[in-house]
Amino acid sequence: MHRIKSVRYLLLVALLLTALSPVYAQDDDRATVVVPAGGTIKIALVTDLTGPIAEMGLDIQQAAEIALMELNEAGGIQGFEVEYVVEDDRCSGDEGTLVANRVAADEQIVAVLGHACSGATIAASDVYEEARIPMVSPSATAALVTERGLDVVNRVAFRDDVQGTVDAHYLYKILGARRLAVLHDNDSYGLGLAEVVRDTFTELGGEVVAFEGINVDDQDYRPVLTPLAANPPDAIFFGGYQEQAVLLVTQMRDVGLSDVIFFSDDGVYADVFIEGAGAAAEGVYVSFVEEAEANAEANEAFDDKYEETFGVRPEQQGPFHAHSYDSAWIVFNALQEVAELDDDGNLVIDREALIEAIRNTEGYEGLTGTLSCDEIGDCGAGRIGINVVEDGEWVPVEVPEDLLEMEAE
Repeated sequence: MHRIKSVRYLLLVALLLTALSPVYAQDDDRATVVVPAGGTIKIALVTDLTGPIAEMGLDIQQAAEIALMELNEAGGIQGFEVEYVVEDDRCSGDEGTLVANRVAADEQIVAVLGHACSGATIAASDVYEEARIPMVSPSATAALVTERGLDVVNRVAFRDDVQGTVDAHYLYKILGARRLAVLHDNDSYGLGLAEVVRDTFTELGGEVVAFEGINVDDQDYRPVLTPLAANPPDAIFFGGYQEQAVLLVTQMRDVGLSDVIFFSDDGVYADVFIEGAGAAAEGVYVSFVEEAEANAEANEAFDDKYEETFGVRPEQQGPFHAHSYDSAWIVFNALQEVAELDDDGNLVIDREALIEAIRNTEGYEGLTGTLSCDEIGDCGAGRIGINVVEDGEWVPVEVPEDLLEMEAE
């Protein structure tokens, strides 16, 4: 009996590991997607809808839906409408792999918009690489997303090593911080950003008095914060998302750190953070990627359409709506380039040609700026902005041009 239970246990483990591993490889039958006459082109839209950044994830979905409406109203791709297959990866690496395997199992899906979070993106990209399905993430910022050199992986968001460098310079040069505590959520996104801030701040001459990961499942971070109160730092930088940031800023007050600057990232930049933290949100700084000033008219038109469609201004939802819209159009433009009608009126899409066309994107005038994808799939434009909470509202602060020059170094 004991042996039978052991065998059952091993089979269960094997099945679980299979579910969490890439299982779809390229073969001749999958080299092209044929959409029958009268059918629709399927694109997977994968974001976080029920996890730690669900509000931002909804913002990403809704922005992509506006792009889709515009495309289909203009005639689609050679007369074929496009539809999204919406998936929720909950900002989780494990869930990202499960979702990616479901996407790869559907041989009619030609591309992926997503994923939203870096950890989920990195995990899912292994599946897409084997299945030869191109993806464009609007918001996965960890350097590792593109540094692995997978030709199916692209993104519109700026890299953490760009954003984190500006964050550190602003903390040191503008806010005058000399002693910094750095916290992170142990995720690819939060940890990667925190490491850049730590290293850059140290290079500038500052002292990093703590570098510590938190458990995102905890509700009480006072055991992490209390030791800092004995000799308070000038500032605390947190790499992570809004749910944990709300707890951190409220509990900082409990342990005597209410006068310490709290600085975070676009994972925190949403109205839901201010609503959750209340008065403790006052004075909190966050960095994010701004939309292109040169495209102000297009951005205003998009914002108005977003509000008309969904009843809320996009900036109330999160920072990546413009990136999501641009990601969708990068895929749409590539599809327009490679899709061909056959003699029977079917639409034929060559996967390898689509992968190449996305990577060769050059000079696309998007909401975030003029987008061109480089050799590893970084397509981002725009500049780093910083906001601070004043009277319960996000208020932009001036970022000196010499700090923005750090982006290119």
